[in-house]
Amino acid sequence: MTRTPPPGAPGAHDASGARKAPWRAPVTVGSAAYRAARERRTGDLVRVRATPAGVFALAREMFLAGTRLDMQALAARAGVSRATLYRWTGQREQLLADVIWSLTEDIWNASVRRSAHLSGTERIMATVRRFLGFVADDSALRAFLRQETHAALRVLTGRDAGVQGRMVDAVAALLSAEAATGAFVPRAEIEPLAFAMVRATEGFLYNDAVAAVEPDVETALSVLYLLIT
Repeated sequence: MTRTPPPGAPGAHDASGARKAPWRAPVTVGSAAYRAARERRTGDLVRVRATPAGVFALAREMFLAGTRLDMQALAARAGVSRATLYRWTGQREQLLADVIWSLTEDIWNASVRRSAHLSGTERIMATVRRFLGFVADDSALRAFLRQETHAALRVLTGRDAGVQGRMVDAVAALLSAEAATGAFVPRAEIEPLAFAMVRATEGFLYNDAVAAVEPDVETALSVLYLLIT
């Protein structure tokens, strides 16, 4: 028997049977350096610098150390020209978005795996709680927000920057998985719901950086619970 996807899940159709148009434009998959790096083990990357994957690993190292990601310094460390670097990584904000997303993706996936024994709303909230806790305590991210506040907010919360859209997709995938089992019944289409969840957390995690306010994870969780119940 063919199973009808839950509202907002991939493959959902409207009442006429026609496939729904995407709620937003597809998310870009990142630079050549990002794609190459995510296909290899992290431990292998630091030994090969003059490759797209090696350059990306160096950029991650610089970001995690709280060092400003300077493209000229990165090119010098990797032993490549700036023209080659930009061809592999894109512009600086593209590289920052890819680096931040690669770290964010690792934390999110680990949080999803840790909540696998739960289901429905309980699993969604457990995943998000663990994820937000790690993000709020991330010293490299906080350093980036302090040192380059306005650029950081563009990279983290801009609709075309690459971090927000990929985060929405990750949240939507979790919501869809739980909806497919029947353990979670969304009260709205999944993509807009996932977008609302991500935007709400951004406000409590990042936007207060302008006013030097600490992240408010518990309030963010309270808002998210209202959105999904």
